[in-house]
Amino acid sequence: MSPRTAHLPFTGRQLAIIVVTGITVWFIGALVCRWVGDAGWFTGPARWIVYAALIPGTLPALLVMRAIAALRSDQMALASAVATAAAIALDGIALVVMPELYAANTESLASSGAIILWGGAVAIGLGCWLNRVQPSA
Repeated sequence: MSPRTAHLPFTGRQLAIIVVTGITVWFIGALVCRWVGDAGWFTGPARWIVYAALIPGTLPALLVMRAIAALRSDQMALASAVATAAAIALDGIALVVMPELYAANTESLASSGAIILWGGAVAIGLGCWLNRVQPSA
């Protein structure tokens, strides 16, 4: 078995895949925020469709991450939190340094920031839902 990273129940390879998944989902999410905002989906009832769609839209990313990183089901809660940490760290920087990545105007930027927070909560929540305790040997 590969050595585990200090303080985390992941191998170095698993941790790298988890972080890269978080970064990839962040970048795609930022581009989707820009597109959704430009299309006017952050206003009126359409906003709720965007929020609802994020739930089934996030699940495949977590399942792909689990498969590629060969994660056990009892690692999913922490893996989703680590991937989300990587993503929101980049969001925190990018929202200040290059806000145009997310939105063409201030109103859409605020909505993008809100959906980003929601997406992080969804990812961690789904990771906890996918988490299953392994039976003792």
